[in-house]
Amino acid sequence: FVDFAGRRAAVTFVAVSLLVPVEVTVVVNFDTVQRLGGIDTYWALIVPFLAFPLGTFLLRQAFRGIPRDLRDAARVDGYRHLAFLRSVALPLVRSTVAALALFSFLLAWNQYLWPLLVTDRDDRRTVQIGIEQLSGTIGPDLNVIMAATLIAALPILVLLVLFERQIVEGLTAGSVKG
Repeated sequence: FVDFAGRRAAVTFVAVSLLVPVEVTVVVNFDTVQRLGGIDTYWALIVPFLAFPLGTFLLRQAFRGIPRDLRDAARVDGYRHLAFLRSVALPLVRSTVAALALFSFLLAWNQYLWPLLVTDRDDRRTVQIGIEQLSGTIGPDLNVIMAATLIAALPILVLLVLFERQIVEGLTAGSVKG
């Protein structure tokens, strides 16, 4: 999409970072959030999941699928890079962006360790921590724990059903030539 020096090294770095488990980066991320004064804030729960290697790689592949002729035609029509991105490229990769948004939400929603580390107050804790605390306070009452787990899974199921088409289109975009 944009040619720059070191592009191949950057792509290689992103591809290699896909192999690094999230748990390896917890200490560094916690230290960064703590130095920035973000402990027990909502942005500490959200920001680390906005950019992850799979999303970068997925968007790169989607933007690579845009024909160069389309970029050249937009340049002839007077579109600069950001105008082309906003008016032409993003509508073309809308399904991929929707799939990425759902993956990011799902990744953040299912976290247990990170929210436990960066939050101190119960009103900032996530559903998964609440279920664990529920199981610790009421003992072996499995009916209540299963009901809480079902309620926690409902938003994900609703999103997956509503955006099933965009997920499939986003993940298969560019996979079939012709």
